[in-house]
Amino acid sequence: MSGKFSREKLISQFIMVNKKQQLIELLRIHFGYESFRPGQEKAIDSLLSGQDVVVVLPTGGGKSLIFQLPALIMEGVTLVISPLIALMKDQVDSLEKVGIPATFINSSVTPIEAEKRLKKAEQGFYKLVYIAPERFYNKQFLDSLKKIKVSLFAIDEAHCISQWGHDFRPSYLRLKDAIALVGKPRVVALTATATPEVREDIVKQLQLKDPELIVTGFARPNLQFAVIPSQSGQKVENIVNFLITNPDIGAGIIYTGTRNKADEIAEILTENDIKAVVYHAGLDADSRRWVQDQFMDQKVQVVVATNAFGLGINKPDIRFVIHHDLPGTIEAYYQEAGRAGRDGLPSFCLLFYNKQDRYLREFFIKGDNPEPETVLEIYDFLLRRLDLESTKESTILVTYNEIAKQLSESVPEMAIGTALKILEKEGYISRPKEKNANSFIRFKKKPSEVGALISKRAKTQHEVLEKLQEKYQAQLEVGFDFIAEELAVVLKIKKDTLTRAIKKFAEKDLLEYRPPFRGTEIRILKITDSRDLELDFKSLKEKAARAYEKLDEMENYVYHAGCRQEYILNYFGDYKVAPCGKCDGCLRNKRESSEPKREYLRA
Repeated sequence: MSGKFSREKLISQFIMVNKKQQLIELLRIHFGYESFRPGQEKAIDSLLSGQDVVVVLPTGGGKSLIFQLPALIMEGVTLVISPLIALMKDQVDSLEKVGIPATFINSSVTPIEAEKRLKKAEQGFYKLVYIAPERFYNKQFLDSLKKIKVSLFAIDEAHCISQWGHDFRPSYLRLKDAIALVGKPRVVALTATATPEVREDIVKQLQLKDPELIVTGFARPNLQFAVIPSQSGQKVENIVNFLITNPDIGAGIIYTGTRNKADEIAEILTENDIKAVVYHAGLDADSRRWVQDQFMDQKVQVVVATNAFGLGINKPDIRFVIHHDLPGTIEAYYQEAGRAGRDGLPSFCLLFYNKQDRYLREFFIKGDNPEPETVLEIYDFLLRRLDLESTKESTILVTYNEIAKQLSESVPEMAIGTALKILEKEGYISRPKEKNANSFIRFKKKPSEVGALISKRAKTQHEVLEKLQEKYQAQLEVGFDFIAEELAVVLKIKKDTLTRAIKKFAEKDLLEYRPPFRGTEIRILKITDSRDLELDFKSLKEKAARAYEKLDEMENYVYHAGCRQEYILNYFGDYKVAPCGKCDGCLRNKRESSEPKREYLRA
């Protein structure tokens, strides 16, 4: 009996050693690393043994490897749910460069192309498929997904599933049903910013059974934190002075609360001979890509951005992250600040603060938590608009500006968008998850006649015309729908060049042009008196209260007299930490303790 036990034990140990050797070999061949980072190997072992896993690693801790490596070993496909739509292509390209077949499906992919990719996934062509969470609203997509053999369901930015987190996304609530739909494969939920409360909620919302919880700690000992009090008009001047007096500091990011402020700061930095570019959601995809490339290739020193920048950016040598405005939560602040110093070298995380900063954050909270009266008013307006248009499918096209004009009080666009999300979540309306980016053109004359009417000096217009004629020929006079980004790729020209030429043709009445609709399409699903709407305003009120509590925690960080990093780590439930010894709080306390104490002699 003991001999049998010893033999089984030896076989088990042999298998474990071989498995570890296999993992290290795959790690070296495909990813270029000789060893795992803290938490990675344990998470991968748990997944390969059939266990669900919740992983909390600091920013830059190597979360992606935890699902990418098992994907190579497991049969079937690994689905990766990620809100980082703009970076999916980069991640897929990186995988394919090291010989790992992967693809992505998000709003940048046409329905026909998405179906092709799903079919190839069903046939086992891919090992990883990256998916935007909004796709799980689409019934056709779900029907196709059921046919795929899924071995691992990976959820990136998993804190988005929790209303207790700092970036709640309702689309993540559909993931529980999606997991069941594909046969309940192993699940790994990954995040860099989750308090104990959020971790519990992730497990609850995904209905995970006894998952392995891996928390490696949040400490980033190479980061030096400081809060710099500044008058509101002096912040930019102080930032410029910091960069000028530290000319060799290296690359960095400056975060601001608004697009306008980002534009302003970038302009001032440029005027002071500091190479800076701006990044925010107001830029088109080509411009955002250009900014990322400039930053990654060391062609600019500074990116001035809203919080739209940085997620998924794999630049290890960012030497500083500056916040011009107060972030709304500790989670958001630590995630953004944590983009500095991923290579382990000393880096700075500076927050320039003014008492008035809180007002901007309160504005955002109000926009994210509209009053009940606003929600009811918007529903009433939609019903009136539907009655006027008398559409068969109960669908209307409307802009936020049109809605705002009909409300009794001035309401920011953000609050209107949130109100629509609330009505949608409760099943009163629905909206397409992807904006209608289709444009339409139809030539009013034969292309040869159009060419004769264009000035010979307008070489770009002639080039666009020739490329359109070569590709579409007779279809130009019939007319067709297109997405500008995709057509530009097909014609091998820049999107801006294409749209400018088309607008010029339209101005000369040479073609009919219908630009993409910039509003939103809304379908009314339930028609009732607004007073009878069953909306959970109590939960909405609690959500707003939590947002104010998180803002209070962030403001307390500013006034905290002790160690900055210790305060942050305590917030995340890590109490086994010592003061960092290098932040402004620690340095100030060192100075005060080293000053000679005055002794007063009695008279």
